[in-house]
Amino acid sequence: MTAPETVEDSAETVPLTYRQVLGSRNVPQLLLAACLSRLAGSMLLFAIVLYVITEFHSVSMAGLSGFFLTLPGFLVSPVAGAVLDRLGAVRAVALDTMSSAVFISGIALLALGGVLTKPVLFVLLALYSLTSPLTAGGIRTLFPGFVPEAAYDKANALDLSTFSAIDVVGPLLAGAIFAAIGPNPTLFTIAGMYVLAWFSLTLLRGGPAGAPSAPRPHLLRSAWEGITYLFRNPTLRGLAVSYALYQAAAGMLIVIVPVAVADRLDGGRPVDRYVGLMWAITGLAGAVGGLIAGKVLRAGVERRYMVAATLVCAVAIFPVSALGSLVTLGIGLMLVGLAEGVVNVSLLSLRQRRTEPDRLGRIMTVSISVNLIGFPIGTALGGALATYSVTVALATAALMAGGSAAAGRLLIPRGA
Repeated sequence: MTAPETVEDSAETVPLTYRQVLGSRNVPQLLLAACLSRLAGSMLLFAIVLYVITEFHSVSMAGLSGFFLTLPGFLVSPVAGAVLDRLGAVRAVALDTMSSAVFISGIALLALGGVLTKPVLFVLLALYSLTSPLTAGGIRTLFPGFVPEAAYDKANALDLSTFSAIDVVGPLLAGAIFAAIGPNPTLFTIAGMYVLAWFSLTLLRGGPAGAPSAPRPHLLRSAWEGITYLFRNPTLRGLAVSYALYQAAAGMLIVIVPVAVADRLDGGRPVDRYVGLMWAITGLAGAVGGLIAGKVLRAGVERRYMVAATLVCAVAIFPVSALGSLVTLGIGLMLVGLAEGVVNVSLLSLRQRRTEPDRLGRIMTVSISVNLIGFPIGTALGGALATYSVTVALATAALMAGGSAAAGRLLIPRGA
């Protein structure tokens, strides 16, 4: 009697289902680690603002806390990518999850001891930020190592769909826990989630767990090679331009949506509640869009689907979202979410398939940072235009999305 054919063996000829991908070796453990670490990070972004306002009674300091929580990681992402390739993805992600738990619980312990000062808080948040690119790039480096290439799209769809759902759940859960048990217990809860993510990684068996054994260049040279490789690779270069424009549109919507909701509500109705509902709709639609993309995408068609979904996003922003009612705004954002799921799965699969495996860690971390450059530009532009006219702001965001589609069509090669 012959041994049963494994999922990995059969996947080259038979498309895998989501159930088969979830049943692949190490995928459940990796997905659990990804969900726990991302949920902890999403909760922290929201909770740290409440924490600083409660502990230090300063809104300006809360804003600086968000700055230190994010910017250092963005600046060191090329070096983090080189570290990722050097240590191996599993070890790098484990290092980040454990160090995150230490830094976040350290804030709470110092506060309970009455010795937490503003400079110490900022230092601990910056240290947390410095290792965060290891998980951001490492998780997406590991998935291709645990599934066949034919299953990249479905694995990425599961990864990105859970990410979209966490974007909805994270702030809600953080607010509820903060109100129920207080600031320092909330930080201990978040730190505990990072510990559980680390434990889930220890359950991985086999696969790309170790660092390469071949001689490696100096760390800074490896980081520089990651940057130059990205800009010399036509696909990655085209993705950087296209997705940066797409993120500029997304950044504009972050600012425009609250203004649009306020404009369309009569006085007395709570704006925050409706804004939260709009983004919940968008996040859930993004999860659905990602799962749909995982079923229809395959090697060779990612570019086509990415361009088409970006065009749908442009139309959803303008004219659909600009038609003048909360209903049409909600419909427009739902379409934006569905399209975003397809765009993100297409981008991730294309990047994985057209990057040399031994460079994937560096490229993933550098590429994530470069692709997100458009987001802060979009938020600044959205704020300036929304104060003048919501309709003009939405039209400009749609123009950015249309430019993203054009860049994808013109700059990303058809083949590898």
